[in-house]
Amino acid sequence: MQLALSTSAQVAQYLERSRTIVLPLGSTEQHGPVGLIGTDSLCAQTIAGRLGERTGVLVTPTLAHTVAQFNLGFPGTIAVRASTLLALILDMLHALADQGFERIYCLNGHGANIGVARAAFQDFYLERARMQGARMARCRLRSWWEYPQVDLLRREWYGAHEGLHATPSEIAIAMAAEPAASERARSEGAQHALEAPPALNAAFLRDHGGDNHFDQRTHRGAFPDGRVGSHSLLATREQGEALLAAAVVDAVQDVAAFEAEH
Repeated sequence: MQLALSTSAQVAQYLERSRTIVLPLGSTEQHGPVGLIGTDSLCAQTIAGRLGERTGVLVTPTLAHTVAQFNLGFPGTIAVRASTLLALILDMLHALADQGFERIYCLNGHGANIGVARAAFQDFYLERARMQGARMARCRLRSWWEYPQVDLLRREWYGAHEGLHATPSEIAIAMAAEPAASERARSEGAQHALEAPPALNAAFLRDHGGDNHFDQRTHRGAFPDGRVGSHSLLATREQGEALLAAAVVDAVQDVAAFEAEH
């Protein structure tokens, strides 16, 4: 069930049977020579949409403008400050809780959202506790690549070539979600991404996981084609469909477990 395609009356009816809502988090940033700028948003949006189709859970529009300052050296990237994103997520959480939602499940597609969303959750809990008579709600953040079956496929298919950005797994999901646009991007950009980028060492993975990168000039200097240790051309549309199917199975179970928490 899509919030944007529902009426207010339909949402009121939904709240009579469920107090859970899914909020997809994405980004608008470069994804290397063959990856769509909306890849992170497409991944979160498509998984959340299929989750909604499978279970009937209500899904909000995808939050697509998030933290990506490190990629501003690449045309097309749109970034907001972490403080802006935190304030926006916090306002959305309050709005949903005030309407009676008690389980807010943030399905994430962008590493840089993780720290900000978790900080927003903590501010939300603090502020709700201090508001006289306010309804409390619980929040959960889950990045699609954390789902167990998805992670097994990523490791099996790509290994060290998965890397950190413009990963073959996210490119594959975008190919399944938007095959025509992905095919155009691949046909025009493949000549620039034929070689696998240098593998990332353990120290880099430790220090830069979750998109913990420096400024845009430093980042583009280190990764001139936008890929961060990721061999994007390993992706296929068939893999994307398999990753989507696995993600939806895991998401259904995770949302059910979240709803059952006391």
